[in-house]
Amino acid sequence: MTSDALIAWQFRVFAALSAVLPALLKQYADQSAPHALMISGQFGAGKATLAGLLARALLCEAAGQRPCGACSGCRKTQSLSHPNLLQVRAAEKQRSVKVEQARNLIASLASYPFETGPRVVLLELVDTFTVQAQNALLKAVEEPDSATYFLLTCQNEQAVLSTIRSRCRKVRLPDWPDALITQVLIQQGIPGDEAARLTALAQGSPGKALQIKEDASFWAAKQLADETLLAITDLEQLPEASARLRDARDMADIILDYVQGAALRLVRDTALDPDAGLRAQRLLESVLTARKFQASNLSWQAIADWMLLTIIKENTICQV
Repeated sequence: MTSDALIAWQFRVFAALSAVLPALLKQYADQSAPHALMISGQFGAGKATLAGLLARALLCEAAGQRPCGACSGCRKTQSLSHPNLLQVRAAEKQRSVKVEQARNLIASLASYPFETGPRVVLLELVDTFTVQAQNALLKAVEEPDSATYFLLTCQNEQAVLSTIRSRCRKVRLPDWPDALITQVLIQQGIPGDEAARLTALAQGSPGKALQIKEDASFWAAKQLADETLLAITDLEQLPEASARLRDARDMADIILDYVQGAALRLVRDTALDPDAGLRAQRLLESVLTARKFQASNLSWQAIADWMLLTIIKENTICQV
C-alpha cells in the first residue's frame, strides 16, 4: 500500500472509530489545532498512530489534502527524521522517562536548528514520565510559542499531573468494535478466520490482537487459565489446578488479563441469560479483587487459590 493510500485508509478507520476525529484531523491540517493535545486510550488503541497522523498533517508540505503522505515533510515525519519533530519516550528496557530527558527536550526547543513552519513535540506515554520529568515539562506545555504543538499520549490519565492535564485538550480513543479490529487485522494480511479468533481475544484493542498473535507466553497462559480457572467446578479438581497455577507465577499478569477479558466477553454474550450473566459478573469481580491482592503484595499462590475457591463457591451457589 502506498503512503497516500495508507493515510487515506487510516483516515477512514479513525473516522469509523470516533465521530470527533475527522474534525480534529482537519484542525491539524489547517494549523488551527490546540497547542497541546492529550490522546489517551488502552494499550494498542492507536494512540501513537493517531499522533503520527496529526504530526504529518502539521508538517505536510502539500497545498491540497494534508497529510499527503508523499511529500518530503510527510516522509521525514514518518521516519521520525524531520528537523521540526522532537520525540520523547522511554528508551528500550527503561520503564520511565527521567527528568534529564525532559530537560534535554527543553534545551532542544530553545536551540534546535528548526526549519520554517510548525514544530511538533511527541511525548509518548507521558504517564510513564517521572513526576520530576513532568514538572520540568510543565512550563513548556503551559506556554508554547505559536509555532509549537505538543502531542501527548497516555494510557492512564490519572498518572499525569493535573497541571499538565488542565493545559491539554483531551481525546480518549474508545475500545474498538470487533468488526473494525477484524478489518485492521485483515488489512495486515492476517487470514479472516485467524483475524476473527484474535479479535475475540483483543478486548477492544487492535494492537493487543497483533501483539498476542506471536506471543507464545500468552497462548500458554490462555491454555492454563482455560484448563483451571475457567474449567474448575468442584473441590476435587482443586489440588491439581492449584499446583499448576503455583508454577505459573511468572505468567500471573497474563493469566489475570486473559481471564478478565474472558469475563468481559461472557458478560456481553450472556446479556439475555440472567444466571450466566451473574456468574460472568462474579468472575470479573474476582479478577479485579485479585489485582488488588497483587497490589498489596499477596503471594501469587494465595491469590490463585482464593480465585479457585471463589469460582467453585459461585458454581455451587448457581447450581442450587
